[in-house]
Amino acid sequence: MSGSRAATGALLIVVAVVVGALTGCASPAPPPAAGPPSSTAPVSPVAGTTTTVAPRPAPLRILLTDDDGYSAGGIRAVRAALTRAGYDVSTVAPDGNRSGSGAETSGKQTLHNTDDPGVRTVTGTPADAVIAGLAALRAAGRPPDLVVSGTNLGRNTGSGITESGTVGAAVTAAHAGLPAIAVSTDRAEDESDCEPTAAFVVRLVGALATARPPFAPGLVLNVNHPVKQASGLAWLPAQEITLEGDRMKLDSPGDDNDGGLGRGRATIAELDADGKDGAPPSVRDRLAGFG
Repeated sequence: MSGSRAATGALLIVVAVVVGALTGCASPAPPPAAGPPSSTAPVSPVAGTTTTVAPRPAPLRILLTDDDGYSAGGIRAVRAALTRAGYDVSTVAPDGNRSGSGAETSGKQTLHNTDDPGVRTVTGTPADAVIAGLAALRAAGRPPDLVVSGTNLGRNTGSGITESGTVGAAVTAAHAGLPAIAVSTDRAEDESDCEPTAAFVVRLVGALATARPPFAPGLVLNVNHPVKQASGLAWLPAQEITLEGDRMKLDSPGDDNDGGLGRGRATIAELDADGKDGAPPSVRDRLAGFG
């Protein structure tokens, strides 16, 4: 048995020597070809430098109101769309229909909770709702960047806007030093009728939200949208709207041309509503191509 082990050991030594020799003669594998770094590979910072990631801006804070009441289909559609888009929406609206109240105030500005923690009501007018909402949000350290009023069930165009609670709420916000949008849907009756308008509002706010505030305080955009998808956008002449007490007055009433709203076009009219000398900067150039 000892002779057999010796022979086996010698054979293993010979095999190892041969394999080692063959391995030593083989060419080494070439390095991988140079190429662009993988898009998934981590990138190391250059020595002596730091990498700074810009903080993500906080969502635009919006105070939402209307004149048809907090449970109306128009305001529900707009609130749902703005919330889905990621905006921080607080709703303060009348507890019932206050259409035709203009910018009148009643002093009934006590806030009442609803079943929805993001929605509160007042027993007063749309202007009362804006005043109460602004006071509450400012006291909480969360002042809004923008006020949106609507969407109203029915249009608000021409000289008749001075009686509109939807426009009145926006004008009240402008006098308080905020930018505001008044929104109305022509011939709307329920929430589903207002969904195309709500989608338009989300796009409009998104086009302006890169700035803080999104546009000039004291400027009101009076938006009217058809009950269906708009076929285009028309800009109506800019106007100045003033408050005499809590009554609105157009300094240049002009005509009642609806800009094609009745034929399916959306319209925007800029209203200078801050009560100061000089018009706030226009947004028309920023919205070139929007429609």
